[in-house]
Amino acid sequence: MVIDGRQIGETMSQDKRITPRQSPFRLVLILAFSIFAIEFGIMILFFILPSLSPWIEVIVDSTLLVTLLSPIVFFFVFRPLTRHIKEREQTEAALRAAHDQLETRVQQRTTELEQRNREISLLAEMSDFLQACATAEEAYNVIAHTAQQLFPETTGALFVYSASRNDLEAMATWSELTLNPNERVFAPEECWALRRGRMYRIEDPRSALPCRHVPSPLPGSYLCVPMMAQGEALGVLHLRSNPSAPGSASDAIALKEWLAVPLAEHVALALANLKLRETLRNQSIRDPLTGLFNRRYLEETLEREIKRAARNETPLGVIMVDIDNFKRFNDTFGHDAGDLLLRELGSLLATQIRGGDIACRYGGEEFTLILPETPLEVMQQRVEALRLSVKQLSVRRHGQPLGAVTLSAGVALFPEHGAAGEALLRAADRALYRAKAEGRDRVVVADMETITS
Repeated sequence: MVIDGRQIGETMSQDKRITPRQSPFRLVLILAFSIFAIEFGIMILFFILPSLSPWIEVIVDSTLLVTLLSPIVFFFVFRPLTRHIKEREQTEAALRAAHDQLETRVQQRTTELEQRNREISLLAEMSDFLQACATAEEAYNVIAHTAQQLFPETTGALFVYSASRNDLEAMATWSELTLNPNERVFAPEECWALRRGRMYRIEDPRSALPCRHVPSPLPGSYLCVPMMAQGEALGVLHLRSNPSAPGSASDAIALKEWLAVPLAEHVALALANLKLRETLRNQSIRDPLTGLFNRRYLEETLEREIKRAARNETPLGVIMVDIDNFKRFNDTFGHDAGDLLLRELGSLLATQIRGGDIACRYGGEEFTLILPETPLEVMQQRVEALRLSVKQLSVRRHGQPLGAVTLSAGVALFPEHGAAGEALLRAADRALYRAKAEGRDRVVVADMETITS
């Protein structure tokens, strides 16, 4: 039984009520009246009985007085006093028990407050780290690290919408949660939290309606919290009971329910900000038509790659590519067809380059490729393969073919054809104009003869 402060007050009030009200004056009156009554009776008795000697009368009087007065003293003095002492001891024992329980509750409450402050501090620290993250992958690592500290009694995962928004994929897991391939990706309609737009908790999947993305049977409870930001669902925070953790699994989920909601809000806001920053960054460094990097990004990256190549003493290739007779193509088929051709060429370039290569739209129908650590011979082979792929490119508009497409290319190599970015671009551009002047549909290396025709 838990005794609070109000109960202690009531106990003390009861203690006051059971305190004997007999004052010393009242006890004296009771004793005096009792002695008087007893003595009066004894005198009547001696008056009735034959005359006795004084000593015998004294002995009889004292004996009768003590005998008759003892019950009166016991009932009116010793019995109330004994009852009062016993009740006082019981009250003191109850007060000590209440005091011990209050101390225990205070310690428990202090521990809970310390834990709550620690969790709030972890949330604030996570928010600071998320604001400093440059990519979503960094954010996922921060979220997993923080969630493992916030939910030590549970396992969990962070599911985020894919770019197509047709499914959600597990981007982070913690506390040794193992997901099979069917669990790592699921459709939005398989989660009740997403469909209802609010938190969904299951204590016993056997007696409730579980989400379809949760495996069956699940040994324990789970919690799904939708992550909403700016009126849009970004994913789901999923917590599961940990069978290896001490205590009740359902209690652990219920106790952490209040913490899962603000965590989901923080994560959703951070991911929305990262998505917005990535969109703005892509708009600043990407060409909106082809999806390739733009000229601004090219100039910044080329200087950095030149410094790296000079430091590592490795070659660096620059290729300028131009679509042959693009103006005539535009005049014949229209600007919409020209934009379609540029997009198709941009997609082809994106598939032809390696992971470390950089493809940019230099301007108009001109494209630039930066190939780090690529010797001249390998670069010639790759640009020649690109030229042949473009010749086989079939561009259709409204189902109608737009004819064959060819391109010309100029190649320059660091440091042979230039020690700075501007010099390399100028050398590759001169080689490109030579390729056009010599009949187009060919590749020319800077300050060298035609390689292919």
